[in-house]
Amino acid sequence: MTYIIGIDAGGTKTTGLILDAQQNIVFQIETGYGNPNVNFKEALDNVWGAVAACLNSQYGKDCEAIVAGVAGIEAEGNRKRFKEFFSDKTKIPAIFVNDAVLAYHALLNDQNGILTIAGTGSISYGRNEEKEGYSGGWGHILGDFGSAYDIAIQVFRQITKEADQGLPYSPLSQALIQELGITSADGLKGFIYNATKGEIASISSFIFAEAQNGNKEAQRFFRNAGVQLGNQTFSLFKKLELDGPLKVGCKGSLLEKNPYVKEKFESHLQKLIGDVEFIRNEVTPAVGALSVALLYLKKGA
Repeated sequence: MTYIIGIDAGGTKTTGLILDAQQNIVFQIETGYGNPNVNFKEALDNVWGAVAACLNSQYGKDCEAIVAGVAGIEAEGNRKRFKEFFSDKTKIPAIFVNDAVLAYHALLNDQNGILTIAGTGSISYGRNEEKEGYSGGWGHILGDFGSAYDIAIQVFRQITKEADQGLPYSPLSQALIQELGITSADGLKGFIYNATKGEIASISSFIFAEAQNGNKEAQRFFRNAGVQLGNQTFSLFKKLELDGPLKVGCKGSLLEKNPYVKEKFESHLQKLIGDVEFIRNEVTPAVGALSVALLYLKKGA
């Protein structure tokens, strides 16, 4: 029996697994973040570490391809450097795609539609027959609107705005200042400029707890994120000239587990487009490796 190695490398962690021809997972491993735009060497080491664990498993000798969905792989030079590194390490062919492409195939296989991810970062990827494209996915400095990182930054900016204008801190600002163990907005600099992207994004969990406790302001930040993600998805819908009814796959904690983001995203997108079928499941995006491999083999890539 032959197998496919699937790698889902995001901004927080990398999941590696081995799939059989029926998409059954026979081996799975997890390592650190895999986005090379955070730190190229560490990301590459984490991705290769997941692949190496798969190859060293009892199924490794029967693996015939590696499909890695890597966040930020499109940035100039990243794909080329990954391919060169892997070609030196193994003779097994390796296919590198954006992590959104992998997640798309996990939920939609080869159907037309759009996949929107909102976790640490955010991105939308879609297909219309042979036409494909992205919206968002510019990274935490240029974009990632509607993501956990962006929500945290929006709340931090509110605190600095209140400080600049001499306004009293809002209940949400007060709660976050207390959570960080600081006494004023001045203390934010110590946290922000020493924290990783993931650590900043994790603040959204605290904001979510506040929302669940009835903080209307916290709920508003999440609903605004839902609108931003809906607009991002709609932009891609227009760019790809897709027709309704539209299939929309949803991945990432904000679109799968956060009711404020989820409900606003769905209602806003239905208002913009009309008939939309939202697709969710708990499967890891790495299982999309089989569909991606078959598609590339079909193209002769």
